[in-house]
Amino acid sequence: MEDFQMYSKIQQKKQQGFSRDAVARQLELNWRTVDHYWDMTAEDYEVQRARQYTSGLNNRKDIILKWLKEHEDVSAAQIQDWLDENYQERYKERTVRDFVAKLRKSYDLPRHKADREYGSIPELPPGVQMQADFGFFNADRVGTRRIKLYFVVFILAHSRYKYLVWQTRHFTSIDLVRSLESCFQAIGGRPEQLVIDQDRLMVVDENYGDIIFTQEFERCKNRHKLNVYVCRKSDPESKGMVESGVKYVKYNFARNRTFVSLEQWSQDSDAWLKRTGNGKVHSETKKIPAEVFKSEKLHLKPVISLASLEPCTEMVTTPVKKNNTIRYGSSRYTVPIGTYTNYTHVKVKEEDGQLLIYNLDDLLIDSHRLALIPGEMVRNTNHARNHSEKIDHLLQEIYQTLGQTAPVEQFLQRIRKTRGRYIRDQLQQILNVTRKYEPEILRKAILACNEVQSNAATDFKDFAEHLYRQITIDEIEPVVAPKQLADSPLPRLRLLKVNQHAPSVYQEMIRKGGN
Repeated sequence: MEDFQMYSKIQQKKQQGFSRDAVARQLELNWRTVDHYWDMTAEDYEVQRARQYTSGLNNRKDIILKWLKEHEDVSAAQIQDWLDENYQERYKERTVRDFVAKLRKSYDLPRHKADREYGSIPELPPGVQMQADFGFFNADRVGTRRIKLYFVVFILAHSRYKYLVWQTRHFTSIDLVRSLESCFQAIGGRPEQLVIDQDRLMVVDENYGDIIFTQEFERCKNRHKLNVYVCRKSDPESKGMVESGVKYVKYNFARNRTFVSLEQWSQDSDAWLKRTGNGKVHSETKKIPAEVFKSEKLHLKPVISLASLEPCTEMVTTPVKKNNTIRYGSSRYTVPIGTYTNYTHVKVKEEDGQLLIYNLDDLLIDSHRLALIPGEMVRNTNHARNHSEKIDHLLQEIYQTLGQTAPVEQFLQRIRKTRGRYIRDQLQQILNVTRKYEPEILRKAILACNEVQSNAATDFKDFAEHLYRQITIDEIEPVVAPKQLADSPLPRLRLLKVNQHAPSVYQEMIRKGGN
């Protein structure tokens, strides 16, 4: 029972006419405790309460003064966290804030800081969105110059639950994918949508809304079926949460902390998240992220575990054949088109029923299920595609081939709007049909597709084949005139004499069985 709650109940029972012994029995308190608070006024209680907390902080006055002098920009919230981290002592925010303010005033130690600001974002249901952003921090080291640390922070929009990954070098696309996979494994699922900034690690080109992602991130996005929202530049309404999260990590955890090793720094970061980042009441939601996350976790989608998160060890080197296949065991596996041009050998290893394929720099190229029967060719359909041919180029080529008319544009727009990631397959099939039939057949096939509001290349192909069959032979091939016969008379045939028999001869043959 908290002190104020206990004091309040004792005073309430006293006003109701209960004796001290009765109050002690009802509240299950020691009689000395009841006697201590029996005649205490509310003002006396506040004075005693302030004295109790202040006396606890007075024991740490020297170290707090040391922190204030060494770090002019340290906040009361950060001091509260350091007391918890170093001495396992927890104080209320107001108590620490008031104590720090008195010390600053008494010892003339003003704080030089920039106020932390938050962008307003709409509240979202659980499991819908996660935001990600990068940051860096120049950390102090003992006896040497500062070290630049890089981090990525992932924040669940509903619960404000945070996950951090630190590095001593710039993030690469592979590092980002591994961090994202690690985050999904740690929180036990994935959200429906991932909000990211226009960072070169994820986005190659915004491309007027048809966003082109980096190869590694595109593979990760497709594997988890993630809906990725890319923020426009200077869009605080959509990325204010992670912007504030990056500042929170910098100024509440990293600032004024000494770097010893990356392992120790990461351990301290995890402890800070558990203790403060996810363990304290959020200033906006007024809820504890870790507590809200318990319910949000139930709404996350299951994730596919990928073995590429761990360092590549115990791998076997195998040659790449000219047809972009490799042999492993008694079976063959395809690799992406162009692998043979760039790498004559790759590394492979088995893990969790998958064959993982890496280049010689230990970067994951692709993965396959292990072959079920000897001699099987395990194929990935993506490996047969020409990824270098862009959608816009295909659309423009088809548009020009079919005549650049309004019906053609309507048909292609329907396909682009509804076919999603299969649009390249659709356009390739349309292009193949245009190379097979005459322009008039193609024009009529387009009109037929628009009439039934078709959005499929197979319908276009079927209409073209049907129209081709309807054309008569005279329209397809020229009629060849029959060759004139010679004027010479036909040779006369000799008349042949047919033997004739009496009916009795045939009757006798029937009687003998036809012989």
